[in-house]
Amino acid sequence: MALRKQKINRQQNKKVIWILGGILLFFLLLWVVFAPGRGLFAYLKLRQEIVRLTEENRRLEIRNVELSEDINRLRTDEQYLEGVARQKYGLLKKDETVFDFAPPKKKK
Repeated sequence: MALRKQKINRQQNKKVIWILGGILLFFLLLWVVFAPGRGLFAYLKLRQEIVRLTEENRRLEIRNVELSEDINRLRTDEQYLEGVARQKYGLLKKDETVFDFAPPKKKK
């Protein structure tokens, strides 16, 4: 009879150990997924941020090359410089007159 009780107690102990191990594993998985700053969601968010920053960096590099070329043209090409000055700043050559044929703006 005592041998049978020991066998039943061992089985119950194994069952309790498996249940506790399962609960511990469940909480460990929850920690891996939801850990603040270190979990799976934080990792995925950081990956998205890396992709966004990489794309922005690529766009800025292209813009930097364009601006460098524009600076070089402004320094070396006088016709380009004149065109930019006329277009952006409305500058005129000596003895030039501007005729504006735009309709007058209505006053409110």
